[in-house]
Amino acid sequence: MKQFCISALMLVALSACDAQKPAPEDSNAAAPAPAPMTAKADSVLKDDFPQVLQASGTEPFWGVRVDGGKLDYTTPETQDAPRHFEGERTLNDGLLVVQGGEGDAAFRLTLEHAPCSDGMSDLSHPYTAEFVLGKDTFKGCARDPAVAVEAP
Repeated sequence: MKQFCISALMLVALSACDAQKPAPEDSNAAAPAPAPMTAKADSVLKDDFPQVLQASGTEPFWGVRVDGGKLDYTTPETQDAPRHFEGERTLNDGLLVVQGGEGDAAFRLTLEHAPCSDGMSDLSHPYTAEFVLGKDTFKGCARDPAVAVEAP
């Protein structure tokens, strides 16, 4: 039995080696067409988040309006004079990240496609949000302000 197992393993290993050998080149053959992208691969490569988003949280109350790589940060005390930030908008493993600044002005907003409740209303938001400003971290929800928020 042991001899049979060893022989079977060697046969599998040799088959794998043969499968990895490149095919002989045919100078008249056209280059193979690239494989079509699957929907999953395509969604990972493109930014399918809206250009403009509104993120907010409670206790403490805060809000961030995102427009591309620009952010306006407000609290109840700063509604009339939001802090403006400009950073880089990127996708990282399906998360939208907008970040920039340095030191106490460093910021990072991270949004994820995941249902979210703000804990105070019966409204459901399509994204979770985390906003880091300097040493402070705020958690909340986000949505496209052009789309009505729905009750669960």
